[in-house]
Amino acid sequence: MKWLFLIYHLQTQNSRDRVKVWRLTKKIGSLLYRNSVYVLPYRDEQLEDLQWLCQQIRDSKGEASIFVSDSLDEKEDQTLRSLFQRAREEDYMSIFTSAENLLERVRLAKEEGKLSDTELKKLAKEAKHLNESFADVERIDFFKTPVAGKVRSILERLTNHLASPDGKNRMRLGTRRYSRKDFQKRVWATREHIHIDRLCSAWLIRRFIDPQAKFVFAPKSNLPKSAILFDVFAAEFSHHGGDCTFETLLKAFRLKDKALTSIAEIVHDVDMKDNKYGRTESAGLDAVVRALSNFLKDDHKVVEVGSVILDSLYEHFSTRKQKGK
Repeated sequence: MKWLFLIYHLQTQNSRDRVKVWRLTKKIGSLLYRNSVYVLPYRDEQLEDLQWLCQQIRDSKGEASIFVSDSLDEKEDQTLRSLFQRAREEDYMSIFTSAENLLERVRLAKEEGKLSDTELKKLAKEAKHLNESFADVERIDFFKTPVAGKVRSILERLTNHLASPDGKNRMRLGTRRYSRKDFQKRVWATREHIHIDRLCSAWLIRRFIDPQAKFVFAPKSNLPKSAILFDVFAAEFSHHGGDCTFETLLKAFRLKDKALTSIAEIVHDVDMKDNKYGRTESAGLDAVVRALSNFLKDDHKVVEVGSVILDSLYEHFSTRKQKGK
């Protein structure tokens, strides 16, 4: 595995400059490897981050150099990966603790009847800050720390509690119904490096919701604010309750079609990993989508080619329906 190393030295004794550089190293997700030597996994985005950081250091009259190293020792690779995962786990658990405390405050306010509009607005602002912090950590979670799922789950629960604060019949996030005519010729955006839920959702959007949809695939921090987000944490069109994004879209736009329901069950079993529907086709579609993603390495091409496969699958299930199978 390749690694990036940043070595720098600041001439100044100005504490403000030193703190500034330290904060920047944290922001891009690098870890201290040795004294004044920071490490990142080698990726184009991380290389750009380090080049930008070098410029910041030089602007502060410091010296900075970047080195690329191929590891010849799998044990050292594993040690570095573990260091990154432990660092991100600490970040995630800090958010989890704050979310847990905030969720308890929401519950108490409900029980005591003190959840006024002013208090609700204040709590929602805190929840938004936690969601943003989670997105920041997720962006630099290079090795997919397992505890992230636990944090995502409690933030979703918190979002749902705030979306329906009185526990009665208020509209909850992920259950609203929409008209397709209001979603024409729009820009839809999601996280890059798409897999089954994002691919199938993009196909569903373009074929059944917005035929002239344009898609943006990018790191979550770079998604355009004006776009309609899907399969992005805390977005309207994302995971809600026990549903994957594809299922959320079906419900939101009232797409009642048995062939689409069959595809939704396959997508759910792959994406949610709970084998809820026991679809035998899940493993096959999962393997095909992974192969497309690894081979094409371009999300737009994956959607283009994957849509042909999904069109065929849809016709297959539609034909079975007509034959009464």
